Amino acid sequence: MKLIVSPEYQSLSEWLAQVPRLFDDNQGELLYKGRNQIRLFVVGDKKKVVVKRYKRHDIIKTLAYTFFRKNKARRSYENAVSLTQRGFHTPQAVAYMECTTAGLMTQVYYVCAYTDSEPIRPRLIEQEPFDEALAVAYARYVARLHEAGVLHRDLNPTNVLFRHEHGGYDFELIDINRMQFFDSPVPKAACMENLTLFYWLTPAYRFILNEYARQRGWTEADIAEAIRVKERHDRRWVRRKKITHPFRK
Repeated sequence: MKLIVSPEYQSLSEWLAQVPRLFDDNQGELLYKGRNQIRLFVVGDKKKVVVKRYKRHDIIKTLAYTFFRKNKARRSYENAVSLTQRGFHTPQAVAYMECTTAGLMTQVYYVCAYTDSEPIRPRLIEQEPFDEALAVAYARYVARLHEAGVLHRDLNPTNVLFRHEHGGYDFELIDINRMQFFDSPVPKAACMENLTLFYWLTPAYRFILNEYARQRGWTEADIAEAIRVKERHDRRWVRRKKITHPFRK
């Protein structure tokens, strides 16, 4: 097993080496179980850490991740470090590990610090009316991400967490294995596509887009183009679901 531990968490190295066994024994508090599994552990001097075990892959993806591509756990760890270096928050990276069998990568784990921040989804999508103050803060946050060259390729409202303190909002990104970093601001076309991941073309979406555009200095023509991009994205999503849904259990 390959185990890479953040310098700040070297004291947990011995415990981290036991993580695969702990998962096999169903230890820790189960937070999520689906394609991947997420568990919460309390270790050392009451440190709370979250461990994500990614699903096993078929032989083709196993070969790809063994020899050609960085696996999701490693990407999550390295992206967390890059985000922090650029001044953005994500639960602090603790470690990642790669388990192999017969020279092939069979299971990977990503470990980060626990956070009790809340997802933005309930306040901006499920709540009526949506929280306008949070929507403004979120739009400005995404504008800062893009200005700093940060593109989260799964920027949906469950992967952005927030905390409201001292009259302001602090945001954290999670599920960060799919990211891209630029040396300059993210290209406008990529920004428009990225914004489509928020939700449907709702009043909240339009409100956030308008505030984002104001922060970025976009024109009315830019906003109109962003709306067209969003409409095209939603149509593709609906068509894809109609095709794939009958084959799902």
